Amino acid sequence: MPKMNYLTRCSSNVFLFLAAAIVFLAGSNAVFSQSKAPADLCNEVDGYVQSRSRELSSQGKRLTSDTMNDLEGEKKALAAKYAGEVSARTDLKKTDYFYLGMLYNRSGNDPKELEAMKKLLSGYPPDTKGDMIQIARSHVVIIDSTRKQMQEAEDTFSLWLKGEPLLVSQQPMLEDYLATGYFKTGQYDLAIKHAQSAFDLLKTFKQPKTAYERRNQEQLYMNLVEVLTLSYRKNKNADQALSVLAEARAESFAVPSANLYRKVMDFVEGSGFSEKKLMQKVESFASAEPAPDLDITEWLGHDSVRLSELRGKVVLLDFWMTWCGPCISTFPRLRDWNKKYGGADFEVVGVTQYEGSKEGKRLTSLQELDYLRDFKEKYKMTYPVAIIRTGDISKYGIAAFPTTVLLDRNGVIRYIGIGAGGEEAQNLEDTIKKVLKESPKLASAR
Repeated sequence: MPKMNYLTRCSSNVFLFLAAAIVFLAGSNAVFSQSKAPADLCNEVDGYVQSRSRELSSQGKRLTSDTMNDLEGEKKALAAKYAGEVSARTDLKKTDYFYLGMLYNRSGNDPKELEAMKKLLSGYPPDTKGDMIQIARSHVVIIDSTRKQMQEAEDTFSLWLKGEPLLVSQQPMLEDYLATGYFKTGQYDLAIKHAQSAFDLLKTFKQPKTAYERRNQEQLYMNLVEVLTLSYRKNKNADQALSVLAEARAESFAVPSANLYRKVMDFVEGSGFSEKKLMQKVESFASAEPAPDLDITEWLGHDSVRLSELRGKVVLLDFWMTWCGPCISTFPRLRDWNKKYGGADFEVVGVTQYEGSKEGKRLTSLQELDYLRDFKEKYKMTYPVAIIRTGDISKYGIAAFPTTVLLDRNGVIRYIGIGAGGEEAQNLEDTIKKVLKESPKLASAR
């Protein structure tokens, strides 16, 4: 006999009681939220995803990407609900407008956020200092720039620069928004002014410690490269535009970051600049700092050495994975280069890492080592292979395979190549020939 729904087995009186209780609780929650301070509501919204994640985990539920997306959607809806409630209040204090603006920010309502932040700022003299005022100003700069209200954005940015505390770490981001806004309105001189200021300032910052911070800084750097290059071209200054791109490409070598390199080269390809002309410019910006060492756990076909112990040779690092078809297609070319240029002066090193499984089967490190040894033999990889600690490729900012990195005799990066294309291969081989002609003394003097 099929089970009956619990509610269908309740008496009508009990059912009515439960329904009334639910309505009462919902109403009480609404009244409660309306009695809370805007700052508390803002804090509740900001902690919503973390709080709900803990709750779901305690119930034994898996937190998938879809679940997290749903929670972010709920957070946005909650912010919109609270913003509506707060905006309807008639007893708001000046500082409440800041939290109202942040609620609108979390709900994705830029016009209302701008209105609230300007309402806050209008209640204070221009020389007012403090975190809240500075944050509000930064939000106004961003939204006004996005809406192409450039004079208002510029005026607020001037106040932000004079204000305290002045978080210099935020300045490149704010000037990026200003530069982009000016570019969109055709004011290229002002776009260059702000983009160049931000570009130069960003270069003085220390390298980020986390992968998340690094990605954000690289994206900001690339945004500035793009608006600077396009603005210089619009002002008929193609040589300066090429210099910006050359500096960015050299920066990708110095960081090092193959991901930044790929962004630069994608932009170069789309903008019609000659890569050969670009490479001539790159040399003037090149770094003399050696590339970071790799944590090599095993060697196949080579004595156990550190990468830094190969100094004195020109070394081509080829980062590859067994599942990567384009990687495998480059093996014959690498084999030929190793034969053609190899010896006391040049060495190709294939670089890969353990993954814990192959062909759908989980493997121990010893099993995987045996698999990689057979793989090397199968594809006639006559050059040595270094197996690095899992995740160590992040030192080179690698996000795609195959990626090749050419080191000169001092371990300095001179070229990064991504993919298996013929033009990329020709440029790489030309650079190999050039670097092989340099003596260690000349390379270290650069």
